[in-house]
Amino acid sequence: MTRIFIISLLAILTPSVYADSLGKQLKHCSKVTSNTDRLACYDKLSSSLEKLAEQDFGQELKQIAEAPETIEAIIADIQDNAYGKKIVTLENGQIWKQNDTGRISWQAGELVILERAMFGSFFMKPSHGGKKMRVKRMK
Repeated sequence: MTRIFIISLLAILTPSVYADSLGKQLKHCSKVTSNTDRLACYDKLSSSLEKLAEQDFGQELKQIAEAPETIEAIIADIQDNAYGKKIVTLENGQIWKQNDTGRISWQAGELVILERAMFGSFFMKPSHGGKKMRVKRMK
């Protein structure tokens, strides 16, 4: 009877290990003060990664829960492509391409906000307000 209870308890608790995001589990391990215990925590986490990868198989396009809703960045360079669309290179190394037909008059050095929109799309807008532009990340 005790074995059945323990097996049932383990079956219930096992999914909760994988329910936590990888980032949360890493943060938990990093807070462990004892070197031996911290290493054991990381070892346990690394052994669970294969099971986590199998669990997420086929869901590669799902939204990442840890990603922020918005980010701020400074425009390093802005150019027109062959079709008149803007190519915006940010100081953080990201490259974004205009996905709509609107006109903008932004300059290098401006602070912009990138925000999530519906259906996995994104908007870029000046931090001081103004017209937004639908964009797609290239790099």
